[in-house]
Amino acid sequence: MIAVLLLWLLSLPFSAVLSLLLALHWKNENILEAVNSTAYTLDQRVQRVAEMAEYKFYIVRNFVDLLASDSRIAAAFKGGANIAECNSYLKRIGATLSLHRAFLLDKEGACIASSDAGQPQNLLGVNFADREYFTQAMAGKITTQFVVGRVSTVPGFHFSAPVRGPQGNLGVIVLKVDTSILAQQLYLPTGFVTDSAGVVVLSDNPENMLRAVPGGSAARLDKKESILRYRRAKLDDVYLRKVQVDGQDAWQLRPNGPPFLCRTVSIGKEGLSVYGFASLVPVLTSTNAAFRLHLGITFIFFILGLAVAISTLVYLLRDRYLRRALQRLNETLTVQAQHDALTGLLNRRMFDEMAEAWFARTRRQGAPFSLVLFDIDHFKPLNDAFGHQAGDDILRKTAECARSLLLRSSDRVFRIGGEEFAVLAQADTEDNMRALMEMLRAGVEALRMPHPASAEAVVTISLGGVLVSGCGSVSFAEAFRLADEALYEAKSQGRNRSVLAKNPCADQLEP
Repeated sequence: MIAVLLLWLLSLPFSAVLSLLLALHWKNENILEAVNSTAYTLDQRVQRVAEMAEYKFYIVRNFVDLLASDSRIAAAFKGGANIAECNSYLKRIGATLSLHRAFLLDKEGACIASSDAGQPQNLLGVNFADREYFTQAMAGKITTQFVVGRVSTVPGFHFSAPVRGPQGNLGVIVLKVDTSILAQQLYLPTGFVTDSAGVVVLSDNPENMLRAVPGGSAARLDKKESILRYRRAKLDDVYLRKVQVDGQDAWQLRPNGPPFLCRTVSIGKEGLSVYGFASLVPVLTSTNAAFRLHLGITFIFFILGLAVAISTLVYLLRDRYLRRALQRLNETLTVQAQHDALTGLLNRRMFDEMAEAWFARTRRQGAPFSLVLFDIDHFKPLNDAFGHQAGDDILRKTAECARSLLLRSSDRVFRIGGEEFAVLAQADTEDNMRALMEMLRAGVEALRMPHPASAEAVVTISLGGVLVSGCGSVSFAEAFRLADEALYEAKSQGRNRSVLAKNPCADQLEP
């Protein structure tokens, strides 16, 4: 008995050391796995923001180019009543696209029409000849530039294009996107976006706005240029300090702050860089807590028997891995059941569930219900001529275009059939409905995807919509039927157009 007790006491230091070594090894492996998993998720989020930003800028650039050829814009340079009409037109454009400003500049850079014409502090008469977006546009280029507003002091991206006339450029049209609105549309995670000079132009933390990333070219800007772009004589640096966390590179975003992983993606054409950060605190906290528990269990098991301890440890690690794998598999299956595999949009099953619930909720609250149905014109000839792979690519691009054009985070787009799509949006007036459908139609047409109908033909869509407002006796099935009939009417009228069905409650609203 004494010999057994002595051997048991002698085994305590050995068991403690071996338990500690195994527990430390387990901790390092789990930290590495957790950091890699966090880094992968962060990479996906940052890449997604970069893709959304690049596509958003692509759409606005195309739209400003399209507006530059609009007769109402060109007419404003003739003066008189044309300017008042153009002010109203620019105001509608700004409201539809959630713009901060939309304005026209003459050849000398003076503002002659603006969406804010009716406001006390407007741009009318202000000269912008020193702005790069003006000089580049007058040189015939479509330009994007980030600057802080001269009148509003609101930072934003300015998209400009030359307005051409028979004798050359008449002036410049400019669309300004507010950075705060753009951040909401891009679903910016923890982090920020910098311009080509390394200055923060979008950020989840307002304190970092218009600060410079260490090592960027902003430090070489002279005082005049800094004031012109950012309205600041000197730009403070963003706090970024590199640290090591269990052998992993990390960054502190404030003095003595928690560590973060950092990933950066560049948007080449715009000269922007997206910085994304993910906190390592949850990873370290959960791993350290699990480490202490694991050490105690391992020590106890070694006392009871080294063989039992090792087998139990293997079982626990395997069970932990399988539970994580099962959880990831369940999450993957849930996403696959709700989304269309080709386009990534919500599928017909989710449309049926969400549309019925949305319709019932809006009718119960007395709010208008809006539904848009659209499909790709002459899709079968396109598929037959170019092949199914090209047809699938067009479906994906059309879906991404529609998703990027929706203005509210609550708006939804669905793929409900082969080339058929549906949109649930919070449009509360017929004018907003028509603007929404026209924006979707013009957005797809602006992609300039070739169609086999002719050398000049491009892929287009036809749309039908319905707005139910003012009564509670209409069913969702009736609303869907009206939108579907409006879609077929758009096709019968020649396609590449939109038709808004008559409000089924209109007869009940008439006196």
